This record gives sequence, C-alpha cells and structure tokens, in this order.
Amino acid sequence: MVEGRMGCRWALAIRGQSPSGPAEASGYRGLIKLQPHRVDEPCRQACEREVMTRHLPDENRPFPSRTRILATLGPATDDPEVLDRIVEAGARIFRLNFSHGGVEEHRRRIKAVRQLEQELGTPLAIMGDLPGPKIRVIQVPEGGIEVSPGEDVLFERSLDGACEPAAGDRPVRLSCTWQGMVDCVHPGQRVLINDGAIRLLATEVMDDSLLCRVTAGGLITSHKGVNLPDSKLDIEVPTDRDREMACWAIDHDVDLIAMSFVRAGEEVESLREVMRSHMGADCADRPLPIVAKIEVPQGVQKAQKIIAAADAVMVARGDLGVEMDLARVPIIQKRLLSLARALDRPCIVATQMLQSMIESPIPTRAEASDVAGAIFDGADAVMLSGETAVGAYPVVAVETMRRIGDEMENWMQAEGLSLDQSISLQLESHAQDDSQTLVAGIWSTAEASQARCIVVYSEWGTWSRLISRSTRPIPILAYTRRQKVVRQMLLCRGVTPEVMDVIPDEAVLTRDVQQRLHHAGWLEAGDAVLVVMGRPLESSINSTRMTVHRLVEEPELT
Repeated sequence: MVEGRMGCRWALAIRGQSPSGPAEASGYRGLIKLQPHRVDEPCRQACEREVMTRHLPDENRPFPSRTRILATLGPATDDPEVLDRIVEAGARIFRLNFSHGGVEEHRRRIKAVRQLEQELGTPLAIMGDLPGPKIRVIQVPEGGIEVSPGEDVLFERSLDGACEPAAGDRPVRLSCTWQGMVDCVHPGQRVLINDGAIRLLATEVMDDSLLCRVTAGGLITSHKGVNLPDSKLDIEVPTDRDREMACWAIDHDVDLIAMSFVRAGEEVESLREVMRSHMGADCADRPLPIVAKIEVPQGVQKAQKIIAAADAVMVARGDLGVEMDLARVPIIQKRLLSLARALDRPCIVATQMLQSMIESPIPTRAEASDVAGAIFDGADAVMLSGETAVGAYPVVAVETMRRIGDEMENWMQAEGLSLDQSISLQLESHAQDDSQTLVAGIWSTAEASQARCIVVYSEWGTWSRLISRSTRPIPILAYTRRQKVVRQMLLCRGVTPEVMDVIPDEAVLTRDVQQRLHHAGWLEAGDAVLVVMGRPLESSINSTRMTVHRLVEEPELT
C-alpha cells in the first residue's frame, strides 16, 4: 500500500484483467485508487485504470511526447488529485478561460498549478485566454426562453433591458452585451446564437432595436454566444477587458496570453504595447508571448500578417465553424498550420477535439482521427476545453489524447514522414533571414552526424522555437536561465526545456547531457549530440555556434 497526495490510499497493480484483456503495470502509472475519488465515480476509475495500465511509458525514455497537450482548467480540475493525475497523464500547458469565472477563481487555479509544479519538479505553463469582443445574451429568466421557427425576436439596445418570452402580440425580447449590434446588423443578415444552434434572420432595424425572424429554433439561456457572420463589427480589439486581464496575467505569473477574435496584425501589436507599458521601461523581461486565435473571416483573410505579428497561433474552430462555411474549416486548419510553420510560429489546434468525452469515457472514432490528423499536419499542441474543464472524465481525456499522439508520432517516425515539404504557400512579401539558412544547416548537420538529440542553449528560447519547426523525429533539449522561458518553450513541438542557473560552458553542458542520456540508455559510445549555443541575450544571430560531440567512452555519473 502507498500513501498518496491528500491522504488517499493507492495499491500497486502487478497483474490484472482489464475489459480488453490482461494488463501489467509497474511504477506510478500502475497505481490504482482504492477509494472512489470525489470527482470521478468508481466506473470512471475503472476506465482510467484500464487506460493507464495498458499504455505504460518506457522507463528508459528521457523525452516526453513531441506534441503538447493543453488542458483547460475548470471545476472538474479543482481537486488537487485530479490536477496531479492530469499532469501524469501528459498535460503540460493549462488554459485559464477569462470569459468565465472571476479573478479569485483564476488566482486559486494558478496557485494550484504552481504548487504542483514545485512538488513534481516539472515545468508547467499557464495560458490566459482573453475574452475578446464576444457578444453574449445577458441574463434570461431561469429555465431559458424557447423560440420556434417563424417566431419574432426583438434585440434591444439597452443593456438594462429585460429578456422576456413572447406575450400576446409582443415578441421575445433579448438584450446583448454589445449595444452596437443594433447599428451593425442589416435586414437579410444572419444572427446566430449558441454556436449556430439557433438561427435568426434580421428583418427590420429600428432606432434602438433589431427585429429578427427565427429560422432554426431552440432554447436560449443566459450568456450564450451571439455570432454575426454577415456583419462588419465596429468593435475595438483588444477590448478594455482584454487590456485589464492581460495586465492582471502579467502580475499573477501567467506565461502565455491568447488573444481572441483577432482581425489584423495591428491588434496584436496593440496588445503587446499594452503589456510593455504595464511592465515599465526598466523591466528586463519581455511581454508575454501572444497566441493569436484565428476564429473570424477577417482573421482568416489576414492570417499571414496576424501570424507574423504574433508569437504563436491557435486554430479556434468553434467560432470559426459558426462564422464560416463548416465545409471549409478543415481546409482553413491545414492552411493555418502550414502558414504557422512557414513563419516559424508554434500552432495550437483547439475546440471539440474529444467533445464526446465530456460525458463519455471513450471518444468517437471521428474525434480520434481529428486529433491524429492535427498532429500529422504539424500541430505543436492540441487543446482540450470542456473535456477537462467541466467533463466527467478529465484524466481519461488527457490520457486518450496522449495515446493518440504517441501512436501517430511513432507511425510517422517509422514511415520516415515529416512536414518539411508540406503545402506549398505563396507568402506575401515575407522577408527571408539568415536564421532559416542556419536552421537548415543545423538539421543537415544533425542528420549527417546521425545525432541522437540536439542540445540548445538560448536566453529567450528563440533558437529552440526555430529548430522545432522541423518535424524530424530528433529530440531537442533546450536550456535557459529563465524559468518563464522554460514554460513558454513547452509550446514548441519536440522540445524538452530545462532551466540552468548560469550561462553554461559548452563543454560542461555537453558532458552533463551525455552523462544523463547515457545512464538513461539513450546514448552509447560513438553516438553524437549536436550542441547549439546561442550567446547571451542572443544579441546577434551570428553569435550562435553549433558543434557535434560524440560520446567516446562511457561517462561516470557525477
């Protein structure tokens, strides 16, 4: 018997029988909880037990899965045991959805992640997701308002207006969080509620209201999203709330910022300037990396400039599938992934990846294929939203995503597949620089020397990000003095980041890495390691040096 965190008792399963056949387990992943968790019911525990004992990690494998898993925090992850098991299952980046919950909730969840990070000695990144100009229905009566095809709905400008069901000759009355909706929607344009499940068509615009006719009905409840795919919205991005929460994130140890509904590269620069101003001119740190979410038609049209201005990109398929033809979303996803790779930016694929696992312990076959397809197309990270935030099986969802990723990565490696010759893109006036030539030289040298891994030191993680743009299956060990940069590098595919207290001497760094990898069974005498040293502060691209080091004898572990 083993005592677990929070006083829970665990047992070590040596052999057992799972629904799919015999299972063997050893080490932490074979630990089976004896008493039901207060979040997961016993049936969910049995499912987790089967999943985790059938897919044990290789104890001699010093590198994690190449594709990162990003899990959204919420009520389902608030128990420390669940959060611990989610990390063990493979999640390394956690999302805070600033559209929901107050700052006290976010502060509590940040504290929980940081405490777990310290206990495990494993870097964990936190991404704050800004609300953006999302239009929502304000508070409606308890139980919601049911609307039917052919029924009229009146949107009122006033934020103080009551949402009421139809009564006599009076139509359903609704108010939204954005008063300008009445001015931007014209007759014949669509109004979509709840991700397009409820559809209306504008029929008449009045001074302070907008009359619509229901074409597809349903139940309207409080705070459901409203999309206006045919209208040009005059909303400033970033919003005042975005600016406020971005500054709050800087002050509360958040590592990345996701910017919603980005329509132009200038909006990204505007948010970066807000953060820079908040940090002050004397601050030695850089503004938090910005993940631009592409989720509206204008963002798709200006994707290249947005991605170039941002530090990373997210294919946010939820609103994208509402605002645009659903049949185009897979094509847009592939193009955005290719653009991100061409512009040397990490890319996240998000929304409904394992949606059915909110209620089911097993995903649909289509969902499994969706995750695998995103990884095959070169996603640096795949994201879980409701599956971990409010789902019944948060741990199993993460473990399932990791299993799919491992299978796809292993198959790609066995087949010798990479994305370096992916979709051909005509980039608009994209300036080429020496870094791309040098990165090509690094990979050419790594392959020619048959390097077992690439070791990179850089102050801000720039070289690690650039080198990781290739999908070749050579692991990348990245070092920096900055803990926050270590967390930020978790977004880069195939990079295992670690912090070093001082700028290392190349010989010392090489010796330490060789010792560790040799004793992990990864290196043998004669194996090569390619070391890339970005000089302090990376003040010049030409200051970077690469060297091939071979293990000439079995080192002693010091």
